[in-house]
Amino acid sequence: MNKKNTLGVVIGRFQVPDLHDGHRYLIERVRERCSKLLVVIGVTGGFTSKNDPLDFETRVAMLKKEFPKATIVKMYDHSSNEAWSEALDKTIERLFKGHKVTLFGSRDSFLPCYSGKHSKKYVYPKKSVPSGTEMRNKVGVKVLDSEEFRTGVIYASMKQNFPTSFQTVDIAIRHSLEPKVIVGRKSGEKGWRFPGGFVDPKDLSLELSAKREAREEVGDVEIDDVKYIGSYRINDHRYRKSEHKIMTALFSAVYIYGALRARDDLEEVRWQTFDGLIDCLLEEHKSLGEAFLRSQGVK
Repeated sequence: MNKKNTLGVVIGRFQVPDLHDGHRYLIERVRERCSKLLVVIGVTGGFTSKNDPLDFETRVAMLKKEFPKATIVKMYDHSSNEAWSEALDKTIERLFKGHKVTLFGSRDSFLPCYSGKHSKKYVYPKKSVPSGTEMRNKVGVKVLDSEEFRTGVIYASMKQNFPTSFQTVDIAIRHSLEPKVIVGRKSGEKGWRFPGGFVDPKDLSLELSAKREAREEVGDVEIDDVKYIGSYRINDHRYRKSEHKIMTALFSAVYIYGALRARDDLEEVRWQTFDGLIDCLLEEHKSLGEAFLRSQGVK
């Protein structure tokens, strides 16, 4: 077989602590058939996550250790398979113009997603090879007592170098007839706060997030007339020394019925009159209290 000017392309995320036998088997088959090897590493372009914990540089080091002659590049995710395929073809053309190109894949590979101009070849996988998900689930729950482990944890934290503004919601639930509002208190806190918390990725809107937090923290109460008041930067004590901060969206609502009962991380809930509201609130919630009172026409 004439391998001259042939390029074998392997594409994967390689989100594993070490290459498994399936990775090695696939890449070795490509090296046997082609004169040059291009490994394309999939990159989301977003923050690391449970499914994508390793950055590009870490995966390059892992691959270069076993395949030092491979050319390794990153390929960002695209909005469609067609756009991704076009971008991949342009990268191959830029790096290996004039080569006969074959894209190789195996189990759960990119092959069904590729619609570009190059040929594709399926390599039957070795049996009993764990998936990347299985490998991550196995090692992701272990704390290792080693300097290298702690160094890795620090590196991962330092690489998450985009300061993040975490989205939260707070909701001021007012009485329908009397000038008072529901407040809650956490264990160990001297001041009171509005019910609220972090937005869940499953929440379809901030309004629904506020309703969910109300149910979770003050009991099975029915509320109505949920209205957005404004957004406010919260000087949360957990993030005062961090580059990450909290932005909350404050809502008001009208209490309809239901017994108040402290739940979730609240130790106590109660009705608080408007005239004593600001004085009872935690320092970080005073600005929310002032905004709520202004929305009610209270100066």
